[in-house]
Amino acid sequence: MKRKQLFKRYIRTIHLWLGLTTGLAVFIVSITGAIYVFQEEINLLLQAGVYKNVEPEDKSLLSPLAVKEKAEDFFQQRIIYMNATVYPKGDRATIVWARDSARKYTAIVQNPYSGEVIHSYPYNVNFWAIILGLHTHLLIPNIGSHIVNISTLVYIIMIISGIILWYPKRKKHLKQRLTIKWGTSPKRLNYDLHNVLGFYMSWVIIFVVLSGLIISYDWMKNSAYWVATGGGKAVAQERIVSNPQTDAVKLTDNAGKSLDSIISAYKNLDNYFLVYAIKENDYHQLTLNTKDGFFYNRHDYYAIDQYTGDILKKDLWENKNSGDRLLEANLNIHIGAILGFPGKVLAFFASLISASLPVTGFLIWRGRKKKHKKQKIRKPEARLFIQS
Repeated sequence: MKRKQLFKRYIRTIHLWLGLTTGLAVFIVSITGAIYVFQEEINLLLQAGVYKNVEPEDKSLLSPLAVKEKAEDFFQQRIIYMNATVYPKGDRATIVWARDSARKYTAIVQNPYSGEVIHSYPYNVNFWAIILGLHTHLLIPNIGSHIVNISTLVYIIMIISGIILWYPKRKKHLKQRLTIKWGTSPKRLNYDLHNVLGFYMSWVIIFVVLSGLIISYDWMKNSAYWVATGGGKAVAQERIVSNPQTDAVKLTDNAGKSLDSIISAYKNLDNYFLVYAIKENDYHQLTLNTKDGFFYNRHDYYAIDQYTGDILKKDLWENKNSGDRLLEANLNIHIGAILGFPGKVLAFFASLISASLPVTGFLIWRGRKKKHKKQKIRKPEARLFIQS
């Protein structure tokens, strides 16, 4: 047997068994990823979940700390974590997430002008929470995330081996491998759907898969940073804290004034995300997302002392290196938003095709298995006929 044929035989065996062992996980992660891509757009269209439009009013939005107070008044439980997303244009509801001592999240959707609660619900019973849970850990406690992460790593090998198997022996057959032959037998059509769509999808989904691994693994995150910076290492975050002050200083609300001042200085602000200081030594973490970039938001980050309002740390987009910017854009790469709405459409169809591959691949394997069984049954019958 020629070396190339032997090599492809080994690759085919690897491709087959890796596909059979991880196929179900890949199918679930891919189909839920396709659904989750348009979460915000779907919810805005249906005015559901936390994404709701409001009628713009000719008055100022609530200050960040007033948003927190309104949420605390409504929640009336011990809060151990709280964040808010505010849209300064005033046409979107403010989104607050509060976590209680049982570590359960509640969504609190507020009117951005009055703070009135428009809607609230526990996160774990939400449809999108279930979809995200399936996507990240298959809704299996403890080991589910490991199954997803390992399956995703294996999927990269599947993509590479699939491209090797796709490549034809002769160049004259290349056109056949690039087109689906419609109107043929179901078996042949299934084969074409697996090979042709799999080939086209692989050049898109590889970025989705790698960006997912960067979210899951620190070693992948550090590797991406190293590649983007040409050998640099991510700097470990320094530990900063707010220093508790006297009650008199606390009552001056310097932190609120500092937050208001920073936010009002941004003229092209799409939204800001604020993680509130809850514990005694916590500080407010303010991330401002501007739309200066066409493809994705540019993030400026501030750490604000909760007592004095002093800026403990700031990390501006203009000062970030290529590694920091890549990691910041990683989520947008993962969902296709790096290319705007067309990118999301591309990611959606790539994820759908990705979900179809374990199904079409299984049908190819099943068909060949049945064919081999029939051949084994026919051989003894042929011998008996010759002997007689």
